[in-house]
Amino acid sequence: MARSLVIASIALLALPPAAVLAQQGQKPPVREIAAVTGDLYRARNNNHYTVFYVTPAGIILADPINAAFGEWLKGELARRFPNAPVRYVIHSHHHQDHASGAAVFNDTAEVVAHENFAAAVKGAAPKDKRYEAVMLPESAYRDRRTITLGGRRVDLVHPGRMGHASDFTVLLFPAERAVFVVDYVAVRTVPGSNTLQNGAPIAEYVNAIKAVEALDFDVAVTGHGPNGKKSDLADHRQYFERLAERVAAGIKAGRSLADLQKAQIMGEYKDWIEYDEDNDINIANAYKTLSGR
Repeated sequence: MARSLVIASIALLALPPAAVLAQQGQKPPVREIAAVTGDLYRARNNNHYTVFYVTPAGIILADPINAAFGEWLKGELARRFPNAPVRYVIHSHHHQDHASGAAVFNDTAEVVAHENFAAAVKGAAPKDKRYEAVMLPESAYRDRRTITLGGRRVDLVHPGRMGHASDFTVLLFPAERAVFVVDYVAVRTVPGSNTLQNGAPIAEYVNAIKAVEALDFDVAVTGHGPNGKKSDLADHRQYFERLAERVAAGIKAGRSLADLQKAQIMGEYKDWIEYDEDNDINIANAYKTLSGR
């Protein structure tokens, strides 16, 4: 019996990666491309999304996500848009689950990010080897930058620093009246449980969302979850504002964290995505921050 198990293990190691996945019952990643509006497209890798903008002089790509997805996307772009190489790769922020894989496009593209991107990657790399796959930008900006390609324009906007990252870039596509924003804004989705951890000030998130709301657009494309419209960003901002107000009021009244969670103080968001998974954790993080503990 033991000898047959060894033989089976050796046989499994001899299989190519795709065959190993099949043997182990793992599903291949879900990847697809969908039109957003005009010449703007959204590309998916499981629950991560990015956008690309097709112009007469080439393509402007946002987050490369990872190398495997980058290779797939490069092939898809060559097939669907021949003679339209990727000329720019623009990072939304430095986190490796969005920023890995830019090197796939570096034969034709300039890699661009906020000026805090490089330092953030260098700070994260010693603790997490996955950051070795994140290519540092070849050019950076501070507050705003405009990239023009083939007569089309993309505005890069830094919404300000916040607990999640200090190097966020929001992409505005004026002709398509659309924005691309990642992680700290979502559509009808409760903020992730790691958003307010480590004492992240809620006001930073409110101000960063307001910075996006001040832009002129109709369509909001996100890095996770469904797309939406401008009013969805206001709804997301109000979640943070109400969370801060209600937790602060509870602390002032001498209520415990358990009391606030049991009272479902954010109950009007129970139909939002991730409410059951993340809402109580957000209350706990806000309680810790606002009580100074």
